[in-house]
Amino acid sequence: MTALDGLRGLAAVVVLLHHAFYTNPGFPGTPGGGHAPVGSPMWWISYTPLKLATAGVESVIVFFVLSGLVVTLPVVRRRGFDWVAYFPRRVVRLMVPVVASVLLAAAWVAAIPQVSTQPHGTWLSDSSTPNFSWEYIVKAVDLLGGDGQINNPLWSLRWELAFSLLLPVFAIAALAVRRWWIGGLALACALTWLGARAGSAELEYLPAFFVGAVIAVRLDIVRNTADRINRRWFRHPLWALLAIGSALLLIAPWLVGPGVGQIPELEPVLKGLVPIAAAGLVVAALGWTPLRAVFESRPLQFLGAISFSLYLVHVPIIIFSTYLFAGQAWYVPLLFAIPVAVLVAVGFRWLIEKRSHGWSKAVGAWASDRYRTWFGRDDDEERRQSAPASEERVAG
Repeated sequence: MTALDGLRGLAAVVVLLHHAFYTNPGFPGTPGGGHAPVGSPMWWISYTPLKLATAGVESVIVFFVLSGLVVTLPVVRRRGFDWVAYFPRRVVRLMVPVVASVLLAAAWVAAIPQVSTQPHGTWLSDSSTPNFSWEYIVKAVDLLGGDGQINNPLWSLRWELAFSLLLPVFAIAALAVRRWWIGGLALACALTWLGARAGSAELEYLPAFFVGAVIAVRLDIVRNTADRINRRWFRHPLWALLAIGSALLLIAPWLVGPGVGQIPELEPVLKGLVPIAAAGLVVAALGWTPLRAVFESRPLQFLGAISFSLYLVHVPIIIFSTYLFAGQAWYVPLLFAIPVAVLVAVGFRWLIEKRSHGWSKAVGAWASDRYRTWFGRDDDEERRQSAPASEERVAG
């Protein structure tokens, strides 16, 4: 499913641009509330389909759906899935890059004083660390109970880790609704709406992983349906409708305009549909041949390869650059920060992320071997116990 790597790479770039624009306190959607006059460049970027280029939070939901799909798929496809190896393997896979990114973020934070000249409550002010100390490193590494003050994107890794630890629950739930998948997706939307309305992050974000898990258990059906559609004359209009409709649904609260919050219930309802919109993009990327070719192109495959590293390292670099070029127009630091973030992500992937893959596999294999040694039986004994009685007599 290489097209999904390209989709993930594109989503990572959107998150990068999202945080880059957040350095401008006038950008709509920033903490503290940016305001853009109608017809201004910021208005066009924020309240038209151009918002897709900076829809960072929505792109994180795409990440969650993708994780739900690719992490659940081996569980439902492979008989005798090795759970003993899975848990340490997954924790190492996530935590090694997280710890490395926190140490790197600490270096960026300590390199230059972060005393914001913007008003209190803006994204830059809230994300700066003027009184840095080693305690911030400990709190950032503690995904489940700490905070990501020195590396903002770690908030989403909390939900990645929670989903990874709860994978058996998600897999069983997805298998349970395999035939009633519409009801399962409707439930996910309802829970997301409830979380957005009540301010519950668990309900707002975890259902997106379940949506991905449902795609995983129905992936063969999705592919068979896509093959049938691709033999029909209307395939391109239908796929285009799904892709464009999903993309617009993903940013629907922005398309309503800045007054969406003043319409009772509308904003949480539209947020409740975001996981379905993300799922539509995933299915379109898998099924629509021209779109799949775009996501499988070399530039997007490159971005997909560095997407996780880019996601982990970019915010401290953006903030560092803003203070390095203090006094310049808000976009000047970004001309330095964005290419540096990409270069650092390439190095981070080679030095940390690729090695974390090998370390996670080694830890998983070690845990599985220890379990068999301490609690199981060796392979020869297992074969003897499972062999028919006649084979046992012959062996004897």
